Amino acid sequence: MNFWKRLQWRENAPLALPVVAGQVGHIAASVADSVMVGRLGTIPLAAVSLANSILSVPLVFGIGMAYGLTPLVAQAYGQRRPAKGQQLLKNALVVNLAAAVLMTLAAYAMAWGAEQTGQDPLVIDTYRDYFFIVSLSYVPFMLFMAGKQYLEGMAQTKIPMRISLIGNSLNIVLNALLIYGWFGFPEWGMAGAGIATLIARIYMAAAMYFFLFHRGFIDLEIWSAARLTVYRVWVLLKLGLPTGLQYIFEVSAFALSAWIIGTYGATALAAHQVAISLASISYMAATGLGAAATIRIGQFLGQRNHAAARQAATSLFSLTALFMTFTGLLFFFGRGLFPFLYTDDLDVARLAGQLLIVATLFQISDGIQATALGALRGIQDVKMPTVFTFVAYYVVALPLEWVLGTYFAWGAVGVWVALAIGLSIAALAMTWRFYRRLDVLSAR
Repeated sequence: MNFWKRLQWRENAPLALPVVAGQVGHIAASVADSVMVGRLGTIPLAAVSLANSILSVPLVFGIGMAYGLTPLVAQAYGQRRPAKGQQLLKNALVVNLAAAVLMTLAAYAMAWGAEQTGQDPLVIDTYRDYFFIVSLSYVPFMLFMAGKQYLEGMAQTKIPMRISLIGNSLNIVLNALLIYGWFGFPEWGMAGAGIATLIARIYMAAAMYFFLFHRGFIDLEIWSAARLTVYRVWVLLKLGLPTGLQYIFEVSAFALSAWIIGTYGATALAAHQVAISLASISYMAATGLGAAATIRIGQFLGQRNHAAARQAATSLFSLTALFMTFTGLLFFFGRGLFPFLYTDDLDVARLAGQLLIVATLFQISDGIQATALGALRGIQDVKMPTVFTFVAYYVVALPLEWVLGTYFAWGAVGVWVALAIGLSIAALAMTWRFYRRLDVLSAR
């Protein structure tokens, strides 16, 4: 009993679990893309890996930009100023739409660059339709994210969860219908997976604003009176841009890792996609705990209750460590089974199993750095974490990937070991930063 009380389970679970469920649903849809396309062969699986490695970089930048809204709404909620939260949402919609346009342009630029590298020509020829269709889904996705972060800042996490779960379930069903042509639907292969993603994200955006306007979360009088201002846009950008860069540094590091692994051949790239899809499930669950940290700490900051903020953060770090230890053990003991959910290729499955052993080792670091980022957003400290992320991945991990993967010929395993070292450095630096900054705020 005392154990669960110290973990503040009753306070953390109602916030974290819906976010975790929504995040896992999102990853489940991505995993479904890989699993279902993987049944078409090794080349399509590698093509999905290449497309997603490109698409994920602008996507996580947009997610980071949207996250800038959450601590501001949480602080306004802690101050009992709901009108301020609605004004922030209206400005966030403009920011997110502009971000979606930039994300699309960035994705096309990255795709052109990827095609100039030493990727398998068959993979290049195969990925284009899927890539183009999914890139169109950035706009509805960013509209959905604005509403999602607004509600999470109000500690309303169940509605975004429900919309995400329904949307991602729709994605999976449409995958089956449009990839394989079941029940008389057209058999579009990889393009079908892209269309399924686009339709699902359009639904999620439409459903989000139906709930916001028709369930009383937005007061029409306040909404109509709210104005777009340079100051509010600047405040959102001041938090969102560094957070977006944090995610870009991390995910682009993984994208560059996929590029390095791609030079080792289609088998290595396919194995990387299998392992990263599985590891992403636990990571997204950890980001749910990070979201809970942002909400609770942001609200306590609005109340100037720094002692409660410290207790909340410590409990969330502990929950993260427990959960990621469990998933690490699951990956280790399931390394001979899980890869066959994606592929029947024995070489791909064997290498993916080796990568899951490495994933076992970095689970706690990966989870702690995600939760620490959420805690730092809660106290609106986003600049130094950006620096930490850059150093961990670009100064340490990526050069080490070449040393271990290419120079020492460890291949994909060497690349993953280097990533694990980078994640550990990021986790330690961000945890230290949070407690140091909280001490400074408490002393004021």
